[in-house]
Amino acid sequence: MTYLFIGIGNAGGAILNALLEYKEVRRAKPIVIKPEPEPEKESNKDDKIEATLKKVKGVEFAFLFSGLSDCNITPRIAETLTGLNVKIFLVAVLPANRREKREERINAYYSMEKLKEYVNSFIIVDNQRIAHLPNFEDYYPRYNKYIASCIADILTGTSRPGSLPEEMQLSMPMDEVVKALSFDNEPGYVALSRASELTKGLGGYIFPFLRHKPLDLGTLLHVSLDKLSVSDAPIGGEKSISFLRVPEYYIRSKSVDRELIEEFMLSYSKECHLAVFTTERNIAAITNLFTYKFDQLERLREIRGLAYEGV
Repeated sequence: MTYLFIGIGNAGGAILNALLEYKEVRRAKPIVIKPEPEPEKESNKDDKIEATLKKVKGVEFAFLFSGLSDCNITPRIAETLTGLNVKIFLVAVLPANRREKREERINAYYSMEKLKEYVNSFIIVDNQRIAHLPNFEDYYPRYNKYIASCIADILTGTSRPGSLPEEMQLSMPMDEVVKALSFDNEPGYVALSRASELTKGLGGYIFPFLRHKPLDLGTLLHVSLDKLSVSDAPIGGEKSISFLRVPEYYIRSKSVDRELIEEFMLSYSKECHLAVFTTERNIAAITNLFTYKFDQLERLREIRGLAYEGV
């Protein structure tokens, strides 16, 4: 399956660059487009982008990476892709209350209003999560890498691994991901999170025969809830997906307690899905995605309120 990645603006381009650092992502050979700012009329730039997109063949799913407050071409790109029957995940950067201008937050709301007609899912990257930190701009690279690691897990978790017997595989088709991250008549608004731990000490890389330690899924799940990408996200969404990535040993030894994960996720969402896949590294990682409707997220209600104040 060929994916289309489009990085728009500084924020979108930075997350996309962080994602392309992952070997498994590059190995999938995605089509990558990064519209560059040009000193020309906006209409001419839009025409060039539309012409480029129409040349893309064999793509069913696109990941757009964009700030919500500073890019006018994102809705045009989304509209063109929708016309080509491409499903769209928008990895959308939401401006922070404390650090960014009021006008930027208002623009973010109007961008979402334009985009909701075309986008299947808004995967929210809320800058409010790091706005309390001193010199918070210095944390952007680490934050971008964190978001990229979650997206990498989604992409890997939707690909069927080849080394395990079919009965041990638990991948999730991307069509099912679209359904779990959206609703019938409107996009889903998604908070994601990730937690990981080493399954061997440093000596495990030197001496591969050393056994992995027991898998502590409960701790991974609880830690991940503290790292949601949306500030003040309620613990309880409409739908959820967990992507669990572990060394092959845990799957072959039947050490993955799927029921524990499903019970945990159902305590925070009405519907849950699970994908389990392997990694060659001595690490266990879980990426969780919670799908909400717009009004369930306080951060989105806040920026809508700001927009209505000016009416």
